[in-house]
Order: sequence, then C-alpha cells, then structure tokens
Amino acid sequence: MINTQTGKGFFTFEQNAELIDASYNIAKKYGVKLVHETHRGKFSFAAHITARFIENIPHLRLGFDASHWCVVAESYLENQNENVNMAIKRANHIHARVGHPEGPQITDPRVPEWEEAVNIHLTWWKKIVEQNKNDGNDLLTVTAEFGPFPCMTILPYTRQPISNQWDINVYMMNYLKQLLTN
Repeated sequence: MINTQTGKGFFTFEQNAELIDASYNIAKKYGVKLVHETHRGKFSFAAHITARFIENIPHLRLGFDASHWCVVAESYLENQNENVNMAIKRANHIHARVGHPEGPQITDPRVPEWEEAVNIHLTWWKKIVEQNKNDGNDLLTVTAEFGPFPCMTILPYTRQPISNQWDINVYMMNYLKQLLTN
C-alpha cells in the first residue's frame, strides 16, 4: 500500500482532483492499494475541504490523520462531525498521531495532560476500525507516528527532546494493537 500526501492546499479543486485521478489510475494499473493522507498543505488540509473531494470522487480512499485538521480548525472538530464521519467512511489507513487545537502533535500520549486529545482521536480510530470491518476490508494499516522536531517539543538551546520518540511510538503501537484488535 502507498500512503501519499497529494496535491497542495492552494491548487484548485480541479488540479487536485486531476492528481487524485492520475494516482488512482496508476495504482489500479499496478494493483497497488493507495490512500491519500489528510495533511496540512495538501488537498486534504481541512475536514470541510476534504468533504468536497469525498463527495465528488467515489474512488478516493484516505489515510486518516486528523491531527492536522485539529490544528487547521483550532479545535477538536466538534462542529464538523459530518465532515469527519465522511472521511472515516473512506479511511483505509490510520496515521496515529495525536494532535490538538494548537499543534499537530501532543508531547506524550501517556501523560494525563493529554487524555482528552488521546480519547478524541481514539474515538475516530475505533470508528475507522469498525467501518473497515463492516466493509469487509481485509487490511487496515496503522502507523504510530510521533515525529521528531519540529513536531516534537525540545528543550531550548539544547535541542534535546522532552520525550523519547522511540518509546512513545512503541507504546502507541502496542496500545493500539491491544485496543483496536479486541
């Protein structure tokens, strides 16, 4: 499977749709599953913008990363449930990074300060798992991605991360395996 960050937020709908269609045709030709990651700066930079693509491109499949949408909307998308649910129905990959209204990545999903953000993302991810089961999909992939600086907070002047990136990603992998496969 290929997870692509397609297009640009400043391209027209038609330009981005052309890229989505071209990638679909290439993936189909070579028998490769392809998803388009919801991501800042790309065609899918916001839930309300992505909804138009979902409504108009029946073959569009998504790599769901709502962390970017939280930043763009400066919210947990509580007033965009319809758009989020449309995307969930098209998601075949979970990009399991936890964002918040002021940034694309929380510092550590294990700490109580970020419990609300983690729970909101978990609710979306569980819906994606359920949707894929209901659709009979035999493959749903998940990437635990808590990335390095600049997404990961560092201490000033030292450039030392305040959390261990490897430990967080291994924790998320194990946590999601247990939670999402039961």
